[in-house]
Amino acid sequence: MISWGRRIIQIIGCQYLHILCILLCVMTTKNYHRTLFEAKQDLARCLVKRQKIDRKVARLQAVISDLENLCAELDQKDLEQRVDRVIKADLTVGITESARVILKEKFFPMTASELKESIEARKHNLSTYSNPLAVIHTVLKRLVQSGEVRMVPQAKGKKAYQWVSPTDKLLSELRLTNQPAVQKHGGLKESK
Repeated sequence: MISWGRRIIQIIGCQYLHILCILLCVMTTKNYHRTLFEAKQDLARCLVKRQKIDRKVARLQAVISDLENLCAELDQKDLEQRVDRVIKADLTVGITESARVILKEKFFPMTASELKESIEARKHNLSTYSNPLAVIHTVLKRLVQSGEVRMVPQAKGKKAYQWVSPTDKLLSELRLTNQPAVQKHGGLKESK
């Protein structure tokens, strides 16, 4: 059996619990309304912030697009300037270097006149020389003496010039070392 003391505590407790539930329900309903009102206010503030951010995003996208176009133009101009500098630097190459490059590129021998035309075709300014063909002949003579170019006889006594490749140099050196040397008095001399 339950004692009277406990029974009274249960009754008071149940009533207290019932009163507590009623108070909580009333308070909770008021809290829901207040929380709803606060949530709506917070949402309104966030939407205003979002609207400001959306406007800022749109402005930044426009700025970025304009800057990308500007940078692309500047990069294009910079590229064109660099190409111009390379072309101008190539044009400032001397006649000797131009002759070397052209002769290396050509397989067949070239006359001095053909070499002059090729140099002029590469926009090399030869007008600074009173006689450009004489300058080219001098350059070719030096290149022959240095062993970079060989003279190839042509019809009617003309001379043509051809680049001597490293392979050609090596083969000619091998031929020279394998041939016996001839003494002045007609006898044979031993080769090295």
